[in-house]
Amino acid sequence: MLFGLLFCVAIINAQTSSLLNLASGDMQMFTPIYEEDNNIYGYFSLFKLDQLSKNEEKYEYVILDKNLNKVANGEFVDTEYAGVYSRYYMPDKIGDNLILTKSYANMNGSVAFTSTRMLLLNDNTIQKPFYFEDQNLKKGFRPVEKLKKVQRNVKFVNVPIGVNNGYVVIELRKKMTKEYPNNIYYYNLDHEKIWDYSFGDIQRKSAYGLESFDEEVLYFSYTTNDHRNTNVKLLRFDASSGEVTFDYLLEDIHSKYNYDYTLKRINDKTVLTGKISPYSVTGYDYNKAVGLFKIVLDAQGNEVFKKHFLWEEAGEYIEMSRTGRLEAGYKLRVKSYFIFKDESIVVLAEKFKIGQNLLLGAIAKTTDFVLMEFDEKFNLKNAQTINKDLSKFSSSDFLFAQYLNDEKDAVFFYQDYQKDSETKDKNWILGIVSIVGGQINHEKIPMSSDEFFIHPYIAKEGYILLREFNKNSDFDEIRLEQLNLN
Repeated sequence: MLFGLLFCVAIINAQTSSLLNLASGDMQMFTPIYEEDNNIYGYFSLFKLDQLSKNEEKYEYVILDKNLNKVANGEFVDTEYAGVYSRYYMPDKIGDNLILTKSYANMNGSVAFTSTRMLLLNDNTIQKPFYFEDQNLKKGFRPVEKLKKVQRNVKFVNVPIGVNNGYVVIELRKKMTKEYPNNIYYYNLDHEKIWDYSFGDIQRKSAYGLESFDEEVLYFSYTTNDHRNTNVKLLRFDASSGEVTFDYLLEDIHSKYNYDYTLKRINDKTVLTGKISPYSVTGYDYNKAVGLFKIVLDAQGNEVFKKHFLWEEAGEYIEMSRTGRLEAGYKLRVKSYFIFKDESIVVLAEKFKIGQNLLLGAIAKTTDFVLMEFDEKFNLKNAQTINKDLSKFSSSDFLFAQYLNDEKDAVFFYQDYQKDSETKDKNWILGIVSIVGGQINHEKIPMSSDEFFIHPYIAKEGYILLREFNKNSDFDEIRLEQLNLN
């Protein structure tokens, strides 16, 4: 069914699988499964089979490996609660285990909680669910009786996230409470609590977030605000012991800028990069962004490199005002940061603005991508524009990205509704932009069809997965396409 694939990217021995043949129920989820190093392990599908009773529903899961081979499937029963809506999160893979969490909430958010299961890949068994109540782990389902009354008085939602041969439980604040989350808990895969940590400040408005993790460490941000000063720290935890190995102050009232960032650990260094706006107690402001930055910390959290890059410094490669404004009022909205092993950085941004329509009011508009290439000293060495057509009513055409070749190179994918220069017809295309050996290569794949929909997914390195299905739901096929990224 996939037609028009006559383009420069090579297709070699496409691997296919029919999703309709995997299970007989209604598909609730089809999503990639990531390894702990962010490589693709495979794909997780979930089907609803039957409503067994007022409060019980039956599901079947199917797991494909990265080559689309079926490696596991099974069934389980979950609880349904009247007036409470639910959805499953993307599963976390930890070793030979999947952590599958389901969130529940009513319309106003006052009733919100989670339920989690462990799926053991070695013997394809799915364990009974567990949940957290008053900071204690409990096994089984929450009682249906008095559920809403009990949950309205609970202040936080506890969400387990798979990390480092276990899972860390973070607290999310409910809308109904004025208190702020302050604790994290780390459990091993046998559900034994190994350590916990309290951030300590309960007097001021505060928030923490899991920023990144790898096989040894966890990074958390921690922000406090008392209306006079915003204090932002980066904490690194030893995953096995819970010890804080460093506590880096990123910004406070004496700072020149607020920071919006991503980070990556390279050997014994921590590299942060992102955008900056003039300091305010309210924190980083996208509309006031004035540039980018790079900070490098050593193993003890000491600052060994720090540099700010202001928009006006890009003038040699791209015309931009000091407030980041481009032609026709567009600004750059960053979609991804690639931090390579040599500590060079490529910033992928998209031109974005809010336009006005007489009938519809404010509408989002996006156009070209811009790749800004920085060397390890954070000097801008190139800025290349990736042209694409104007998109209205869409906040972004960016799809996803991944590293290549042991994180020395990268590729990103986008969608575009492109007008043919001769026929003037508009067709969907899939754009593929690779950054390999310092060279940028741009390919486009026609994706349009009158009867079929084609949805791309991230796949194993050097491939893309295309899901093709039709309006009548009698065709649903996935296929791996190998790409020529040399």
